[in-house]
Amino acid sequence: MVLNNRMSDFDIESELKKLPTSPGVYLMHKADGEVIYVGKAKNLKNRVKQYFSDSYKKTSKIEQMVSNIDRFEYIVVDNELESLILESNFIKEYRPRYNTLLKDDKNYPYIKLTTDESFPRVFMVHRKGKDKATYFGPYMSSNIIKEALDFIKENYKLRLCKLDLNKVKKTSFKTCLYFHLKMCSAPCINKDETTYMKEVKEVKDFLNGNTKDIIKSLEIKMKEFSDNNEFEEAARCRDKIKTINEITEKQKIDSKEEFDKDIVGMYRNKDIAMIQIFEVRDGNIIDRNTNILNIDVNDTDSEVISSFIKQYYNETYFLPKEIWLPCDIDEKELYDEWLSRDKKKCKLVIPKKGDKDKLVKLASLNAKIQYDQKVSKYVREEKELSIAYDDLKKMTGINEVTRLESYDISNTAGVLNVASMVVWEGKGFKKNDYRKFRIKTIEGPDDYGSMNEVIHRRIERYEKDDAKFNSLPSIFLIDGGLGQVNVVEEVLKEYNIDIPVMGMVKDDNHRTRGLIYNGIEIDLREYKELFKLITKIQDETHRFAIEYHRSLRSKEMLSSCSKEKKQKKLK
Repeated sequence: MVLNNRMSDFDIESELKKLPTSPGVYLMHKADGEVIYVGKAKNLKNRVKQYFSDSYKKTSKIEQMVSNIDRFEYIVVDNELESLILESNFIKEYRPRYNTLLKDDKNYPYIKLTTDESFPRVFMVHRKGKDKATYFGPYMSSNIIKEALDFIKENYKLRLCKLDLNKVKKTSFKTCLYFHLKMCSAPCINKDETTYMKEVKEVKDFLNGNTKDIIKSLEIKMKEFSDNNEFEEAARCRDKIKTINEITEKQKIDSKEEFDKDIVGMYRNKDIAMIQIFEVRDGNIIDRNTNILNIDVNDTDSEVISSFIKQYYNETYFLPKEIWLPCDIDEKELYDEWLSRDKKKCKLVIPKKGDKDKLVKLASLNAKIQYDQKVSKYVREEKELSIAYDDLKKMTGINEVTRLESYDISNTAGVLNVASMVVWEGKGFKKNDYRKFRIKTIEGPDDYGSMNEVIHRRIERYEKDDAKFNSLPSIFLIDGGLGQVNVVEEVLKEYNIDIPVMGMVKDDNHRTRGLIYNGIEIDLREYKELFKLITKIQDETHRFAIEYHRSLRSKEMLSSCSKEKKQKKLK
């Protein structure tokens, strides 16, 4: 199995169609990879498509941001609250330039249970403290916490004061208003710690989400009230159930276990596996990595994950305390020993249930999304390229297409004649084989003469076993029409080389139109995949030639300025 990080060009239009309707977080990237915007959405498809819709009214700031977008990515989550917290984590990590309104480093509130006190209290805080207390959250807003605390006050009798009951005598107190309102059991007077701690345990279960019995009881009451036409009371029970569900909703993206961990998810299809890693540091997901593995269809999940761990973590400098996996692997103890380097313990964990299992499944879900977004496109492009190659083989009669060489001439009114050689090999451009030619024997705007010199020099270098020109192409592609094709074919005849030569012709708008072969123009509109391939190669060849020509022109201008200055000084 080989780790493959190859990614195809990002096509925004086609990727917009693949967006899910799930809640999640999206990241907008510039061409250089910089994250320029992070946002959240209840519906990723609807939200992200708005940025590229002409009918959607945008501020000047958003318009500027959209003009800089080269690609986008996203992470699917279970609910809007998770997307909000994850959005905050990414904004803190990347500091995107267009997230100015969200750069206040806002902290989401928690519920604190002071389990280090004899008679614990429960209240809201904005940050986790470095103490022995138990924290629940973070929560999307203080309103949810207020509802939770109100619910606790109505149903449990934990004290609300800040008195240190360990340091004072019970005779020092009188019962307060909360006791008379039946909102406190008055442990300051009646120090029944056993009964009090039972209440604490129920509150802790409630905040941890163990609410089945509470909800069942409320549902029974709601039905009784409804059957008796007591709709207001039934509505209160309904609202309480809704409040409980909102309060106890698990925040899987923000882990309560603050040690460092990697969460590994996997999706596989035939001979490809997509691995998604969530990097969790200090309880928050700070980054994610996506990797593609070429696998055998008969490999088990265990074999795929084992192979990935050996490759990925062999090159990783930092190792977390735990790595959570989607399946068990053979010789797990041996891997634990191998991963525990530099006196730091690192172990593999295979969650079976609970929040850990949900997090791994969430990572696997995102692995599938990454597969649909990237790998399926890669597979589709491979198929399209195969069709293009088949068309070329039928047109030229050759058995195999392995390498295409494309040539273009560039000059300004016959000055600084240059040529470019661009290579397409296998499934993409082979930039290490690109070559530049400065025309030596031709003066003035003579494209035919320039092409003749370039092909002569190229073949001569091949004949001399020059390492830079040690292979010949399957087809020569020439930017131009019948005249340029004839020139190249004459040169090849001189060397007794039988390789097809095709001319890439453009229309009046300077767009790829067809191919010249055997004196006939082939209309590429009938060959969709070949048309896309030839257009891509022709555009790249032209770009490379123009770039070289401009660089020489700039050097000539600098050289001329320098000579003028020297002449002025001599005068």
